[in-house]
Amino acid sequence: SVNPEKSVLIIGASGGCGIAGIQLCKAMGVGCIVGICSKANSDFIREAGATEVVCYDDDNALGVFFEKNKAKFDCVYDAATGSGKGEDYWETSLDLLKIDTNGECLGEYVALNGPPKKWVRALSGYQKPHQTIMMMKSNSSDLDLVVSLLSKIKAKPVINVVPFSDEGLVGAFDALKSRRVKGKIVFDLQDK
Repeated sequence: SVNPEKSVLIIGASGGCGIAGIQLCKAMGVGCIVGICSKANSDFIREAGATEVVCYDDDNALGVFFEKNKAKFDCVYDAATGSGKGEDYWETSLDLLKIDTNGECLGEYVALNGPPKKWVRALSGYQKPHQTIMMMKSNSSDLDLVVSLLSKIKAKPVINVVPFSDEGLVGAFDALKSRRVKGKIVFDLQDK
């Protein structure tokens, strides 16, 4: 259980990793879960558990949000930077992390992707403090914990099932490239 005073910003909230982040935050008792997504997905994100939604397709609202929320988040979970259309929230998000009275960072910025220089730092073991590209080794105990947390809130994965066929593959990759997929794309291999 996490202190309900904790706050998490999830960038790329309507994709599969963003939805999982919202669900995990909700299961852990995070009180403030803010999701950044398109206006078209804002209701979907609220239903998933976000307490607030910021629409990236409203440049003014997004800019105002970043300006007004400096030093307010315990964690920024970025599932969008480097995901295909040139997005890079890394540097602008660092100002949103909480700081102590001496101006030292207290929060954590965690990304699923990033620019090449961030990958070089991650792979060589020299990531900057409070800035992390998520890299992990799979293990049963971590997966058991995730399953336990998600079971508490009866979370379900959001998937788009498509046939494993020429037409299905083309459609799935077109949807993926559009960056408008809610959740994850899953291929149905049973019909083959």
